[in-house]
Amino acid sequence: MELSIIYYLSLLLLFGYFVVYHFPHTNSIPPSPSESASIDDPNDQVEELDPDKFYHHPVWPQRWHHPMLTKEASAKWWQEPWFKNAADRRSRQFLPRRLPCYFPWGYIIYRTVYTPESEELWPIVMKRMAHQLNRGIECELDHPRELHGDESRPEQLIEESHKDVVISDPSRWDGASIEQVRGHFAVYLRKIKQEDYSEESHFASCLVVDERSLKSIAKDDRNGFVGVVDGRYNPEERYDNPSYRGFMRVQIKALWDLYVNYDWEPMSTLCPKHPDGWIPVYNGCYGTVQDEDGNDYPENYAQHRPEGLAGRGRG
Repeated sequence: MELSIIYYLSLLLLFGYFVVYHFPHTNSIPPSPSESASIDDPNDQVEELDPDKFYHHPVWPQRWHHPMLTKEASAKWWQEPWFKNAADRRSRQFLPRRLPCYFPWGYIIYRTVYTPESEELWPIVMKRMAHQLNRGIECELDHPRELHGDESRPEQLIEESHKDVVISDPSRWDGASIEQVRGHFAVYLRKIKQEDYSEESHFASCLVVDERSLKSIAKDDRNGFVGVVDGRYNPEERYDNPSYRGFMRVQIKALWDLYVNYDWEPMSTLCPKHPDGWIPVYNGCYGTVQDEDGNDYPENYAQHRPEGLAGRGRG
């Protein structure tokens, strides 16, 4: 009897040894997603801007290229009829101000909403934003031809060279605050050595699409808004605009106006003045203000303060 017990125990030990040795993973607990799938920060992969190379962001799988926007090709623009005839157009003036490293142009956009509804709305919203950008680019073609010429080549080149950077990761950015976005964007600016004031619109600010922005654009394809964040904002600095807090909204119909005007003015100057407790909204003109839910101000808005708005830190 004792020999039988010893025999079976020996077989059991041999079987255990065989399992552990030949199938080691069957005896281990699989790591959790947070342990095995670390999120790579694009800021860890950034490159310094090279004035002779096209701009590249690490979230893009491939490098961008356009044969007409190389340094050699752009040097020949002066010989082209469209470049001379459209000299007074804003679109034509936009092109020669930029080195190759500032093409493709576009906004850096942070997505901070990942609800099931947002998955359906996101492609619609991005399409509407691009459509309004193109409308802004092409608006001067409607002006009298004798003033601005009728060649559409400048607008064509600008539209072909537009490419936004979209920072999107639900495990990291779902519900992120304005300050979290600002901090990440500020690190990026330092790594590409653009932390000081830059004349390039690409790095003047970043955009934030949260749930309110998403729904506002889905509801209104012109006056819907996105958040705008100044990565260089310093609360200890004194600005000409005393109400400036490094954040505003922009109606998507004014995205092109905002981008172009960054060539001349920083965000702190372009941001509309507003009473405390309201959110400034850039609309390409004098601007307006809204409450947190996107409701436009009443005529006597300066006498009313939306309850609970200040300090929420969300767009």
